[in-house]
Amino acid sequence: MAKQGWSKSLTGFARQVGQDISARQEEMVLFALQQLILHSPVDTGAYKGSHLVTVNGSDNSAVPEPDKSGARVRRDAEAVLSAARGKPFKAVVLQSNIIYGESLEYGHSQQAPLGVYSIAFESLRARYTN
Repeated sequence: MAKQGWSKSLTGFARQVGQDISARQEEMVLFALQQLILHSPVDTGAYKGSHLVTVNGSDNSAVPEPDKSGARVRRDAEAVLSAARGKPFKAVVLQSNIIYGESLEYGHSQQAPLGVYSIAFESLRARYTN
């Protein structure tokens, strides 16, 4: 007679699934952020430097310093995600608090005539849709 049951504990299984979901979410967020950085128009670097990543809420405080390369934006996002690592089912928000961000999204830049967040969203969907 064959032994029936689980080969691993359900607690361990649930923990592993949670870790896998958290890792996949982090990968997706960093990809989306990279798309935002890549497609951001650059003059002073103020817009590129304005992207924020928050967990379980938004941050409507001041706009961060300009960042023409996007390196600081990425480091800040990695720090936020690292602090929440291993916690599945969290809400992650990518945002910009810069006053003219909405205008940029509606094509008021020759460098980003199709917007920035919309392009990042489409890139994310294309990459992660089966």
